[in-house]
Amino acid sequence: MKIIGIIGGMGPAATIDLYKKIVENTPAEKDQEHIHVIIDSYPQIEDRTEYILYGGKNPAPRLIESAKRLESAGADALIMPCNTAHYFAKDIENIVNIPLIHIVKCSAEAVKNNYPKTKKIGLIATKGTIKAKIYNNILKDYGFETLTLPEKIENNIMDCIYKGVKAGKIEEYSRLFQQCIDEIADLGADLLIAGCTEIPLLMPYVKTKLPVIDATYELACAAVKFALEK
Repeated sequence: MKIIGIIGGMGPAATIDLYKKIVENTPAEKDQEHIHVIIDSYPQIEDRTEYILYGGKNPAPRLIESAKRLESAGADALIMPCNTAHYFAKDIENIVNIPLIHIVKCSAEAVKNNYPKTKKIGLIATKGTIKAKIYNNILKDYGFETLTLPEKIENNIMDCIYKGVKAGKIEEYSRLFQQCIDEIADLGADLLIAGCTEIPLLMPYVKTKLPVIDATYELACAAVKFALEK
């Protein structure tokens, strides 16, 4: 069994959600059959969107620090419960000698395998993820179109993430999030991707007829598969 290292704390609730999904998707009947997971919850990693949009402090050094710490601790692969942090994926991969399981590629594979007829995808993500085209470029390679969202929807999603989940006020922002979901559906989306690891924490509070890909879930499943492969 291989060891999974989590570059966490971006934010802490999203890290807990990822670990919970790893546990829930591990075919274990007793403690000893669960995966060895090392979590480096490092909330002091600088805000990724702040850097991408406004030239804030570069989070790459602390992301690399966390990756190296996990590698030194014995991790065989790394995962990050932060979609925007994958803007720095190559910086991390260039430093460590273990693979980084890429959350966006996991999500794209899930769309391809489960909803191959999808054409237009509604990406629910931070402005940093959207501007950096972290999803767009990979989804395009798979033949999927990512809808361009009006700025108002992007701003409301950011409020749901930062003022809602990150601030511990999920229920207070659930109504605004429902509005965002409905508006994205009205734009013609065939499918939604919860492309920010805070978003799955809001999903139980809303309803939609569209299929939803939970990027955190897909990453958890990929991590379990990697860890259990002989």
